[in-house]
Amino acid sequence: SSGINAEWPLRPGDKSTKSHLKNVYACVAMEIIIAALGAAINCYLKSTVLHFGGIIGLFVFIYLTASSKNTATPMKRLGYVSGLACCLGLESSYLLDYVISVDPSIIVTAFVTTSVVFVSFTLTALYAERRSMLFLGSLLSTALSGLLILSLANMFFRVPSIALFSVYLSLIISCLFVMYDTQLIVEKKRLGDNDFIWHSVDLFIDFVIIFKDLMIILTDKEKKKRRSNK
Repeated sequence: SSGINAEWPLRPGDKSTKSHLKNVYACVAMEIIIAALGAAINCYLKSTVLHFGGIIGLFVFIYLTASSKNTATPMKRLGYVSGLACCLGLESSYLLDYVISVDPSIIVTAFVTTSVVFVSFTLTALYAERRSMLFLGSLLSTALSGLLILSLANMFFRVPSIALFSVYLSLIISCLFVMYDTQLIVEKKRLGDNDFIWHSVDLFIDFVIIFKDLMIILTDKEKKKRRSNK
């Protein structure tokens, strides 16, 4: 069918957007590797200082990456985003330690599953009609607000079933965000926004949240399985 809304986000001759996406996904891959190194370092050191330093550093580097678009060189901003990824890895080390104590193979399973899910939802967004996923923006914002309220409330009530439900809800939201962010990046590029470094941060965070949620879900299932076998 004709018309702009019936187009795929990636037209066959759209070399500029394809090149932009290659840069975005190269950055995402780099960030995943750096985050894994940061997590591995603190899993080995088991440093509380590095863990909380990672949390603080995460916000610092997010600010530096977002605010330096017009003031810093690409290499400097790649340094900022590398620091962001490393801090996220340090922050994730406690969860990884816990998962390893239950079953180390869960990490591999969660990572492979996350990769498959991420690629699948990315391709869905790229081959769906142009802008067809952007309606998700307001829906996802509302869902995130509800998730935040639910999580804050459960900090006081501490109901395990609600905590697990929050993780499943977070997983669904993050998967939808992969599609939304992918199409949003394409549209931003077409409007002249060439900031592939900042665009990569959105997808990297989506990937990490999916990975964490899957680790929590798989670990919970493994613990329940062990209890039922006793």
